[in-house]
Amino acid sequence: MSVRSLACLAAFAAALIVAAPAVAEEPAPPVFTPSTLPYPFSSAVQVGDVLYLSGDVGADESGRAVVPGGIEPETRAMFARIGATLAAHGLGFDDVFKCTVFLADMSEWLAFNAIYAEHFAKGRYPTRSALGVNGLALGARVEMECWAWNPPGG
Repeated sequence: MSVRSLACLAAFAAALIVAAPAVAEEPAPPVFTPSTLPYPFSSAVQVGDVLYLSGDVGADESGRAVVPGGIEPETRAMFARIGATLAAHGLGFDDVFKCTVFLADMSEWLAFNAIYAEHFAKGRYPTRSALGVNGLALGARVEMECWAWNPPGG
């Protein structure tokens, strides 16, 4: 075998070693964060690089009723609850990349939307779906669930 053939064979072998897939680590199992509310759900679940937040309403401190006053106080209370869940995981609203919003009355969308926009940097709004629904937990006017980027060690 010529020197040139040996060099080509060595280069090919080196390329195979570099291109060989690394041994994949076993994916981490989901990590569940129990809710502080008196109901059977998790406030968030970490799966891979994503923290999935349960839908939250503008519940009062007891968690058994929504704050009084309608869509605006409920929306502010809902964002406070979501912010607390994010903070408990070392995150903020800048880490949120997807939201799903449920409104009991779509005519309140503009009032909700004005408060929503206060919580995200202009030009970095999460993707979002907004749906009108026929009833929410505790008789709420609004509920929102979020997904946040949360890579391990990030």
